[in-house]
Amino acid sequence: MLVAQPELPLEHAIEPVAETALTEQAHAIAAVEPPNDASAAVAAETVWYLGIDVGTTEITAVLLDAQTGQTYPIVWQEVETPDQTPLSSLPAIGYLAARQLQHLPEAPIALGYQALEAEVTAARQPEALGLLLNNFKPYLKAATPYLSEQQHWEPTLQWSDQQALSLQWLQEVLVTLLQTLQGKTLGLTSTAPTMAQEVFQAAIARLTGIIIGCPTGWSDTYCFNLREAVLATGLVTRAEQIYCLEEAIAALLATLPQRSPLENQDSIVSAAPYNHPDDALQGGTLVLSAGATTTELALVDLPPERALLTRKHLYLRSLDYAGDALDQDIICQVLYPSAYNWDSLDLQSLDLPLPGEPDRDARDRLQQRLRSSVLGRQLLNAARQLKLALQQQETATFRLNDQQWTVSQQDLHSRVTTPYLQQLNRELNVLLNQSGIAVQAVQQVICAGRTMALPAIAHWLKQKLPNTRLLQEHEPSTVSSSQVALGLARLPLYPQMLDVVRHQYSDYFLLHELVRILSAEALSVGRILQLLENQGINTNFCQRPILRLLEGHLPEGLLPSETAAMFTPESQQNSDYQALTTQPLFFREGNQLYGFNPETRDRLQRYLTAILANTHQTLAEPLLIELGVGVRRDEG
Repeated sequence: MLVAQPELPLEHAIEPVAETALTEQAHAIAAVEPPNDASAAVAAETVWYLGIDVGTTEITAVLLDAQTGQTYPIVWQEVETPDQTPLSSLPAIGYLAARQLQHLPEAPIALGYQALEAEVTAARQPEALGLLLNNFKPYLKAATPYLSEQQHWEPTLQWSDQQALSLQWLQEVLVTLLQTLQGKTLGLTSTAPTMAQEVFQAAIARLTGIIIGCPTGWSDTYCFNLREAVLATGLVTRAEQIYCLEEAIAALLATLPQRSPLENQDSIVSAAPYNHPDDALQGGTLVLSAGATTTELALVDLPPERALLTRKHLYLRSLDYAGDALDQDIICQVLYPSAYNWDSLDLQSLDLPLPGEPDRDARDRLQQRLRSSVLGRQLLNAARQLKLALQQQETATFRLNDQQWTVSQQDLHSRVTTPYLQQLNRELNVLLNQSGIAVQAVQQVICAGRTMALPAIAHWLKQKLPNTRLLQEHEPSTVSSSQVALGLARLPLYPQMLDVVRHQYSDYFLLHELVRILSAEALSVGRILQLLENQGINTNFCQRPILRLLEGHLPEGLLPSETAAMFTPESQQNSDYQALTTQPLFFREGNQLYGFNPETRDRLQRYLTAILANTHQTLAEPLLIELGVGVRRDEG
């Protein structure tokens, strides 16, 4: 029998904490204690990188000693309960007190499981009920926060039917979550169990670079926001020290041989999260990584010599559908048809999403509705519990209020999982066609993410790819790491997998340069490229993104979509957004002459200035690449 549970299971008994005490903790962030001289000397001779997987539901991190190839999974410990088992991942949740919502965005008063407990405590006093922020990763690609001339943070999100809040609140939560990697933040501290604490502290204080994950196809808006959050923590000080890598590529790197980059190239350091010998991987390889927001696919024909593997070998796809959408479809397709006493949700007034389809706006509106009531939040939790239970048993019974459901694996498969598998099948067919790899030539499938634990996915893969073997990620333990975080940390050992052009010349940087050097005068493409080259830009590398910008293809999220359901109507009518969307930014004369629309150029320049006014990033220079074993940390 399933019963209503918190949105994440409370694995630790946490005593209720008064809001005043939580507030005091929020503003008392202790810095990392200075390491002793011996450990500092060791760290000074070591090149450290940090891989951070910012997932929808949790954050995981892994340290890399780039000189030995050794990786160190990071765990979190609640200061108040040092005897409890450490957390191998930090729930990506923050809690805002009611009084905070009346002011400009600031750090939340609680994180992770403590945020869930803070919500439970506040629920006993409805007049003091704050706001729990979770599953906010998709919002970070939708727009870039900035402070308007009216000193109001834009854009404003429609979090639920009753609650709106600035996107900057989510940035503040993310920053505070990442600060836990540096020391004691909101009652949480971090460490690497297989490393002396003094060395861990020294390594975190002396990072050469940080690698963060990004779903395939997500725009520079997401990378800009995550890079800004990392810089705000002080983990590193320069934007070029932060690299974005596709999550599917990271999942692949996690399975490759972890060879030492030192003289002894035959030594292999153990750390791969799989029950198989690393060197057995060869030939056609499919990567499927599915968490809560997206399903990532990569197809590659692995060369015998790993040093020959480059980005050109990879074919990537991303499906905007995963665990959270499955939960919604369980509610709409399995529970809702036989429900009664759901009138308060008024679901009949919504265009419900089609099963298996991304249907972004419909899903955003449904999520807002479900967040708006206790019943809606209980249903989201029930769907998650049913999904997990049916991975282990044929049927599961769920009771909510005065109604009971018994759901079978067949119900879930026919109404929810089958449409998802049809989407996956279409995406895989595209990859097979693009790569020229035959179905029979796919020898292994690397599965990552909790959504990949659905039995129906394994059954489909075995039917679709008859000669393949499935490589499943280990179950989490106190010292394990997410596959994606491990692969991110390993990027310096495989630097050829980085999208060099995107790192050096982001769309945001190139647009900023075009605004700076171009006027309303129409110029040929050749002349525009020459002007950019005069600024030190290697246009041979980035000609394609430059032409996309001139054709009017701006990075998604630079200007929020006018129809995006996640924003309030008032924010959609923001004067800055309206002025920049009513007319094209560039005009075109003939085949190859481009110029700025004079009415929008100045407005765009002011808009970019407003975005950069409160950021650590400047977009003044291309980002250098200092990635690899031979790099030394800049002490300046």
